[in-house]
Amino acid sequence: MENKQNYIIGLDLGESYAQISYVSFEGEEGDKYNIPMCLCKRNGANQWLYGEEALRFAATGKGVVVKNLLQLAVEGQSVVVEDKETDPVDLLDLFIKNVMLSLGVYEEDACVKVMAVALQDLSPRMLEIFERMKASSMRSFEEVYLITKEESLFYYTVHQPKELRSYESLVLDLSGSLLKTYRIEMNYRTKPILTTIEELVHEDIVIPEEFTSIMEKDRYLEETDEKLCEIMSRMMEGKIVTGVYLVGKIFEKEWCPKTLKLLCKNRRVFGGSNLYSKGACLGGMEKVAPGETVKSYVYLGKEKLKSDIGVSRIEQGKTVTDIFLHGGVNWFDAMASFTFMPGEDYHLPIVIAPMDGSKERIVPVILPEFANRDIRSLKFSCKLYMKSEKELALEIEDMGFGEFYQPTGRKFEEIILLGGNA
Repeated sequence: MENKQNYIIGLDLGESYAQISYVSFEGEEGDKYNIPMCLCKRNGANQWLYGEEALRFAATGKGVVVKNLLQLAVEGQSVVVEDKETDPVDLLDLFIKNVMLSLGVYEEDACVKVMAVALQDLSPRMLEIFERMKASSMRSFEEVYLITKEESLFYYTVHQPKELRSYESLVLDLSGSLLKTYRIEMNYRTKPILTTIEELVHEDIVIPEEFTSIMEKDRYLEETDEKLCEIMSRMMEGKIVTGVYLVGKIFEKEWCPKTLKLLCKNRRVFGGSNLYSKGACLGGMEKVAPGETVKSYVYLGKEKLKSDIGVSRIEQGKTVTDIFLHGGVNWFDAMASFTFMPGEDYHLPIVIAPMDGSKERIVPVILPEFANRDIRSLKFSCKLYMKSEKELALEIEDMGFGEFYQPTGRKFEEIILLGGNA
């Protein structure tokens, strides 16, 4: 269809709220902030409302509200609504579908090229949940991929003016039940420029949902301002921080004057709830049309493979290394297959080269020997993949040798433990 709208979407799913950012190839862009992550079922009818409308309708007593949709989906236990058990993943799926419908992306003249979902963590359970949703509410989207909130911060930061990313950046997140801070550091001494993000949870900074009185609220926020100012002072001591980002609906009101005075001294401070969704959207754009600036950076988060992994071999008398798993990708996405013929020592030399520049190491994997077979008649297939964040798995199988030797079906697995830099 000639007039089809093509979208890139970034969706941030938090504890209580969702944010969405979008851009179309035709120049349309926008955001929706602070969408309550809840559904409400109308009593006696198969009708579900979402977000603010769900809360308003639940307040009338004519419906049953279900909150904490992401947490319920992760826990996996059925939700009972009007004496009927409901799969919590189906409820989360319905919520996301309603959010997408509000953008009009299920219409015939709309196409989602990429949808990037920002989440606090990418646990195996979370990956399982979204595999299900890719086959339901997201089945018409061309590509769906998950990133951590930290990675969305990386994409957001790297797209900011150079003066804001030349040194460190800080993020203060009060969108959930506890204060979380993120320190974003870019190491310009390495090529590509390594970006790391340190997350800290501050359990002594909690904003209650309700207060018994205005006086209690004012007193509590004043005390919290004092604590927050102390935390920020410690975090910035001896550091050059050029940008600070405030995330959470609470920052829409200036309740922390002491902290703001400290933060605004010789640096720029920004507020807004769409930081993660905007970053996810920018990350989605990089999938479609990689920009030159981002190519100079690599983000090494906790879910990323932190080493290049390959195999060394001799070519024309020189040692060369073929890289099969590249550092910077999600470890659970790192996978490669290749065939090889062993050297005279029956070893397969696996090369692990940390991206932070520390010393590489070579792990010689000992191959099985075959009776009555010359080493020059051996050929193997090898599948490389990450079994966990620190476990590199090799699955090696005999391929036979042309018409002379049929494959024996012999196979074996080797696990290599990666170090702290890997």
